[in-house]
Order: sequence, then structure tokens, then C-alpha cells
Amino acid sequence: MSRGARFFWICALTAGLFFVALAVISKTTLEAEGMLIFDSRIFGYQAGPAREYLTWIAQTPDGVSTYLGTFRQLDTVFPVLLAIALSGGIWLNTFGSNPLRRGLLLGAPGAYLLMDLMENAWVAEMLQTGVTVADQVIEQASTFTVMKWALLFVSFLVLMNEWRRVRKKGAK
Repeated sequence: MSRGARFFWICALTAGLFFVALAVISKTTLEAEGMLIFDSRIFGYQAGPAREYLTWIAQTPDGVSTYLGTFRQLDTVFPVLLAIALSGGIWLNTFGSNPLRRGLLLGAPGAYLLMDLMENAWVAEMLQTGVTVADQVIEQASTFTVMKWALLFVSFLVLMNEWRRVRKKGAK
């Protein structure tokens, strides 16, 4: 295995460990009563449910500080590692492809990373402001959440398609 491939696998495995840590923190500290953290709401959220969550998390011992502290730190590194791993998988499976095509395919994980980091910033704004947060801030955060999940899905589809294409080509 090449040094580059090893690096991408290490990033993927480390991202997996970070994901487990994030899941444990969210399930044990940041979620209850059927309320998911903002980051997990694949289809976004409206102002009412967002404020319900903000009210609940503010009353939870260490809820906001955990979300803005340990959870946010892990959730800043996690998408970087995941984007590197996805990009690496795409890069390795598009070796010999047209450079323009290769670059365009790498845009999906890059766009995912940007949306995830933007989502984190908007969620932090909501948590710092609390229930008085403006509807526009909630809408913006929700939009980035939905876009993050959509681009992550697209990134996985690109990776799987390229992996399948290489395997099919190698079988000939």
C-alpha cells in the first residue's frame, strides 16, 4: 500500500473514531426526549422545534458548554478527516482519469466540508444566543445542515461509483 493510501486510510479510521465519540456525547449528554442535536437533523429544522431544543439544552447541566466545547472541537476535526478520506478514495480511484474530471469529482467532498463547517458556525451562533435567536439564523443553520447531508451523500455516491468503475475496468 502506498504512503498516500495509508494516509487516507488512517484519516478514515480516525474519522470513524471521532464519529463514535460524537455519537456517544450526543446520545448521553446532548439528546433526550426525542430531540436530536441540530447536526443530526438530516432534513433540517424549523424555528419552533429549534427553540424547544435550545430551551431544553440550556436547562441541561453542561449542555450548552458541552455542545460548544468538546462536541464542537471534535465536530470541527471530524469533517476535515472525513473529507480527506473521501477525497483520497476518489483520488486513488480516478488515477489516470481526465484531470478536469478528477478535479470536479473532488469538489463534492470539498463542498461537504465547507457546508459542515458553516453549519457548525451557525449552530454555535444559535447556542450562544439561545431562544431569542432570530428566525433567519435558524433558517440559515438548517440550510447548511441539509446541504451538508446532501453533499455527504453525493460524495459517497461519487466514491462508490469510481470504486465500482475501477473494479469493473480491472475485471476486463
